[in-house]
Amino acid sequence: MPESLDSYLKREYGLSESDYWAIAQSQNYVCAACRCPNRNGRDGEPERLAVDHSHYSGANRGLLCQRCNKVLGLVADSQEILLLLLEYLRRYDGSQIPGVEGSEIRLALQQIRTAELPSASSK
Repeated sequence: MPESLDSYLKREYGLSESDYWAIAQSQNYVCAACRCPNRNGRDGEPERLAVDHSHYSGANRGLLCQRCNKVLGLVADSQEILLLLLEYLRRYDGSQIPGVEGSEIRLALQQIRTAELPSASSK
């Protein structure tokens, strides 16, 4: 017998199914990162959003579409890798990051690289 959604959510994330749907509703049923709905499944309905959680603390962060959830997993939640990838893409189209002082990706990368990172023992 397949596991119920409620059992799965409780086992993996400490959430009830009603907690999950309350979070989904608070996000207007879209991804907390890209603000897009999840892609449609075989039944034509959008797939459920994935519960995003920190692999360091285990804390739930929000619900993500499958694409954003996979990206975070592939880069192991590394902000530096994400910024390096953004810098790589921007290098070829000449655009800048909105919201970064001076609109310079290098400034943002410099700030991250010089910030004090937590040691592995403090995780």
